[in-house]
Amino acid sequence: MKNFDKYYDFIKDEKTKNSVRRIADKAVSVSKNYIAAVTEFMNPYVADLCVPIIKNYNIKYEPFPSFIHGERKVFILYPEFLEDIDKDEFITALRIYNKSKFKKLNHKDYLGSLMSLGIDRSKTGDIYVYDDYADIILHDDISDYVMYNLDKIGHNKIEVEKIKTDDVNFKEQEHIILNITSSSMRLDNIVKHITNTSRETASNMVKSGNVKVNWQVEERIARELLENDMISISRYGRFKIYRNNGLTKSGKNKIEIKHYV
Repeated sequence: MKNFDKYYDFIKDEKTKNSVRRIADKAVSVSKNYIAAVTEFMNPYVADLCVPIIKNYNIKYEPFPSFIHGERKVFILYPEFLEDIDKDEFITALRIYNKSKFKKLNHKDYLGSLMSLGIDRSKTGDIYVYDDYADIILHDDISDYVMYNLDKIGHNKIEVEKIKTDDVNFKEQEHIILNITSSSMRLDNIVKHITNTSRETASNMVKSGNVKVNWQVEERIARELLENDMISISRYGRFKIYRNNGLTKSGKNKIEIKHYV
């Protein structure tokens, strides 16, 4: 077995490092006890870091949902001698119906109500919001607790039912499109436009560790951003470089950015 101590040292963010260590511990348990297990929900960066470690223990793993269907996912870990695994033993899907005829619920409404139940965010995956309902995937061991305790969202009456994970309606999180023109694709320049602040303020946000690119803290103000890069800015939210539409006559970049709401 490889020694991953130096591998952990490479991970600068302590929260990320702790997540990877917990998932590695779970892989060790599956390898030793020959019993399948499910990891916490993780972002794509954590998932990429965990794959080499999981493979080191000669066990199988299955991501859910697939990488094209969601950002947050789990790995179901199981011994090599098993042909496959039933994900529904570990993961449950809930459909939450909004019974109000007057107010549409958004992603923040659903997420806020779930978190108000005292649930650890690592136990829940993405939330897929539609006009009159939302689908969510979560660890099976908390599904009954959510069903019995989540009876309203704000002042809205709701109904909750379990559905098969195969019946989840996946979609991208709701967003609005921001159109900006920027002299460059530098991180500090894009942050300036997104937050509607000065270049100096944007630079300080980056240098102080309040900006993540692709789920990693990024303190280099000159980092060049590319299409599909994800940006998280403390107190401002999450954004994605959706499309670079070329240059204006004055030589500035015409950029479409998704702001997730």
